[in-house]
Amino acid sequence: MTTLTRAFAVCAILVIGGSIWLTPWVGFLFFLCAAVYFLLMARRQERDVRELLRDPAAQSFAFDELTTHLREKLKAGEQNLRDRDAEIAQRRQITNAIPDGLFLLDRENRIVWCNQSALVMHKLDAFRDMGKPIGQLIRAPEFLNYLQVPSSLEPVIAIDSRTLSFRLEILRDDSRLLLTRDVTDRERLDRMRRDFVANVSHELRTPLTVMSGYLETIRDLPLPETDRTRYIGLIETQTTNMQRLVADLLTLARLENEQIPSEAVPVDVGAVLRDAYEDASALSAGSHTLTIDAPLGIDMRGSPTELRTALTNLLSNAVRYTPPGGEISASVRRVSGAVVVEVRDTGLGIASEHLPRLTERFYRVDRSRSRDTGGTGLGLAIVKHVLQRHRGRLEVDSELGKGSTFRLRFSQGDNETT
Repeated sequence: MTTLTRAFAVCAILVIGGSIWLTPWVGFLFFLCAAVYFLLMARRQERDVRELLRDPAAQSFAFDELTTHLREKLKAGEQNLRDRDAEIAQRRQITNAIPDGLFLLDRENRIVWCNQSALVMHKLDAFRDMGKPIGQLIRAPEFLNYLQVPSSLEPVIAIDSRTLSFRLEILRDDSRLLLTRDVTDRERLDRMRRDFVANVSHELRTPLTVMSGYLETIRDLPLPETDRTRYIGLIETQTTNMQRLVADLLTLARLENEQIPSEAVPVDVGAVLRDAYEDASALSAGSHTLTIDAPLGIDMRGSPTELRTALTNLLSNAVRYTPPGGEISASVRRVSGAVVVEVRDTGLGIASEHLPRLTERFYRVDRSRSRDTGGTGLGLAIVKHVLQRHRGRLEVDSELGKGSTFRLRFSQGDNETT
């Protein structure tokens, strides 16, 4: 049975079934579709027969050979159609897998085709919006101007909560290929980089300006020895601040570039906390009441250098932001298998709106106080990266006027490695 005969039989069954079980109009619709299909199949087979009859080799075939040859050509034609359908499906799958949005536009900028990413990115409907001018669907003025006058400067436009870039290519038949890309993350990283450079420049400019002023004064004015000594001491203070800033920048860069600690050894957290406590006591110089509860033997695996850096930064911040006469306490204990370090102070406290941004680089609640006390604005950013590398997290409880509690929680057992 030929393909045409099989198709005729199937359509006949559909026509009869539609007429009996549905309505005459549905049966008529089935019949009309079957007739169109038969016509197309007949025209294709007629074309194949004509090509076969024009073949000189086929003119010497017997009737049976001719029908066999015709059947083989029909099968080959059907296989070619299946191969073409498979290729189209494969290409559609590839274009839908591309994360960027692709639009094929006609001369009037109407949508002829688009991939799945374009539909999702621009919240379009595949049936409702197909054939519409794309300028009616993406209404940003910068984009509309770019459609009218394409230039080498590709627009980057903020739409809703995302940032999108657009690129338009003119094809040979005057149709257009529009590429849209979500660059929200890239723009966020660029903004962070610009802010970082601006902050570093600002942090360095302030001590350099102070140093320059004092040096000019020492050079140009006949100062008493006591004033000269005092100015030199102030210059040394600013130099120390810059050295501390550079050191923190290098520490932060190393922590960000390395995914895991360079060393992973058993660390007695109590001993590390005691060392950091001694540094904080020296920084306080008797201005605060410091207490510590750090029993030895609470171990975890990690980098002792990095852990001491994190704990020193926490205690230093407590000293800087607690007025003279305040209290600062540090403790370490094991809670349900986790190592928990707490630093409490009775300092100024932190408003709730500042808490989510505390670990950002150069973010300060009180900029003038931090700079006056020698802070670089990088301490909690360093703490955050040390915690990430040791599978820990930072918890902050604070209230204005009542002080703050910074809690480091390392959820790893004694024998686990980082």
